[in-house]
Amino acid sequence: MQETLTQSDRLLNLLDKAYDAPFRPDSFHDLMKAAHDFYFTEPDDFSAHALGQADYENNSTISSHLSRIERLLNERELENRSHPSNISSPALSSLLVDPETGLVEGNARAKEFFKHSFPIHIKHLNLDASSRNQLLKMAKGAVAHGGFNSDICLVKRKDDTAAHLAKCGKWVNSEFTNGAHARGLAVSIVHFEWTAEALQFCQSMFDLSVSETEVLAALLNGHSQPEIAEARYRSVETIKSQSKAILRKSGCRKISDLLVLATTYGLLVEPGKIHSGSLRVEFPQFARPDRIFTRPDGRKISYGVYGDPAGRPVLFVHGLVQGPFFPTDMIERFKRDGIRIIAPSRPSFGQTSAPENWNEFDSVVVDDVMLLMPGITSEPLTVVAHQGGVSHACRIAHALGKQTRNMVMVSAGVPIDEKKHLPHMGVQTRVAALGVKYTPRILETMINIGIVNWLRKGLKPYAEHLFSNSPTDLAYLEDPRIYAICEAGILHMIDQGAKAIIHDGKAAMADWEKDYLRLKCPIKWLHGSEDPIIRPDFIEEFAAAHGGAPVEVIEGGGNTMHLSHSDIFHRVIAEAVAG
Repeated sequence: MQETLTQSDRLLNLLDKAYDAPFRPDSFHDLMKAAHDFYFTEPDDFSAHALGQADYENNSTISSHLSRIERLLNERELENRSHPSNISSPALSSLLVDPETGLVEGNARAKEFFKHSFPIHIKHLNLDASSRNQLLKMAKGAVAHGGFNSDICLVKRKDDTAAHLAKCGKWVNSEFTNGAHARGLAVSIVHFEWTAEALQFCQSMFDLSVSETEVLAALLNGHSQPEIAEARYRSVETIKSQSKAILRKSGCRKISDLLVLATTYGLLVEPGKIHSGSLRVEFPQFARPDRIFTRPDGRKISYGVYGDPAGRPVLFVHGLVQGPFFPTDMIERFKRDGIRIIAPSRPSFGQTSAPENWNEFDSVVVDDVMLLMPGITSEPLTVVAHQGGVSHACRIAHALGKQTRNMVMVSAGVPIDEKKHLPHMGVQTRVAALGVKYTPRILETMINIGIVNWLRKGLKPYAEHLFSNSPTDLAYLEDPRIYAICEAGILHMIDQGAKAIIHDGKAAMADWEKDYLRLKCPIKWLHGSEDPIIRPDFIEEFAAAHGGAPVEVIEGGGNTMHLSHSDIFHRVIAEAVAG
């Protein structure tokens, strides 16, 4: 006879798996199974749960456990990164700097990179004096009370004019109170070569002039503004002005923000894709949000404007995994047909600032758009709701009033009926759907565990994990054009942590039917026949019951439908802006 578990038993099992996750990187599937068992009380009834019977969010004991798990996860991850034997990628030179003794340990790649053996005193390390002093200062800061957690800098070898990206963090050791105290500095150096192709990508992505691109190349290679001015026979003020233009066009606040993007590629790329020599990144051809709007309260809104600068406007309210990114071939078609795509990032996604009050997330999403749009266009526009951005898009379209010409719902969801819709979702989607509604704090911890565990394996395995319940989308991931967008979207989604994912999911799971009913504009739905989240017949049923908006079902379309069937997506958008 099978033992019947209480809800408390299920919760304890879930917490047990969560505590285990930092020490077993391959245990995330066990955690997901425990979460599914906790959320759903009947193995064959995915609409049955008892989550509404307890207040999991305000339980101080549960909150204490979750905080401890996340601290353990962070400390374990630092410890994994801080010891050469635990660095999986041989292309990263890994250093440990002890500020008390001045000794530096290094892995095999560091021995090759620095051209000497380890351990070695830092004063003999093959770096220029400025780089050595910088690392020693950071090492002392890492062990000081209240010192920094991580930073990114440029370092140079004595015999090398090129600068190299170094990600620095606390070196923690389990010998010191379960890893709570830092012993020194852990450094991962990425051997990144800013090739002509990489610089050309930056030039096109940020719309830089040739002169600005040359200044950017010099900055990325560690040259100071006075050095660049001298080499280019220009004044320092001219170089400063060009540097500010680069930051403005790239949407970055400082040059180190550009290094974060490059470092992310270097540290998260699959180990097999990094060679022992200089790292050459194959930059995918796509457009990203490259502009920053500063609100009167100081918050930053990242957004992109693609296609014809004078074209008919389309406001794109992005989904999660693909984000506000478009392949260059789509941008060219928009430009050819006189269409201008305006694609802002929501709060705490990409480079957009987090809301001051997370409880006001939904209203801040609308406020951001209402503050942003007057400076871009006052023309009538089409609002495109992509995937989980649909509830936000409905509220935005209503707030824009008569400026909203019409709407297109692309792979969008409908208000979730737990009994009707949950049984037809995959395991991850079911857990996320209930988690954001009933146990957001538990789900946030699970997402943080998932991000750390999957990124240890690389972005491609992470993307495959996200689409694991969709054979259609797994097949489309093999298309480099589609994968490039998904990779950029994943980084955009997780860059500032899991909290934005939780609040965005809450908006999708809330009953936003009234927001849809307030819409007075024409609406069209575009949905894939193989969509892994919401079946097309559920879309057709909802649309028929709420005004009868037309639904076009795309045969063979999945979650990535607007990319895999971009000709149909483009045709529907072109019809909408012409309407």
